[in-house]
Amino acid sequence: MAHAEDELLNRYYESWLGVDAVYEKWAARRGITFNMLNILTLLHEQDGPLSQAELCRRLHLSKQTVASVIDSLEKRGIAVRRVSEGDRRSRVVVLTGEGSAFARELSEALRRFEVRALSMLSSAEQKALVDTMHRLWENMENILEEEEN
Repeated sequence: MAHAEDELLNRYYESWLGVDAVYEKWAARRGITFNMLNILTLLHEQDGPLSQAELCRRLHLSKQTVASVIDSLEKRGIAVRRVSEGDRRSRVVVLTGEGSAFARELSEALRRFEVRALSMLSSAEQKALVDTMHRLWENMENILEEEEN
């Protein structure tokens, strides 16, 4: 049984790391990192500023990672940090005009890429993939929570 589990986990790791690598390559071809891609598409989809804490929470990234990515985006003139209008003690991240256009292009191109890849699966396979990934994520979260208690 352990051999079958090892094979299954090895295929899982290979798939997980392979999908990550494809996203990294996709982003690199556009001159950005995968984390930049995630932040830019989230800011674009949100259609408004988000705090760094909210970016961390929604993308499951560390404060240090988000701060570093925002620093890079600011240097490129794609995003800026501003004082939040709702809470003067908080700072939010806002796309510049150039950043909005870039993020829109990225989001549209990424969606076409993902839809094309998913369309190579049947509707049932697409649903099963997403449902199973969601359940796996929930199971892992539950196990982590159990281990904390």
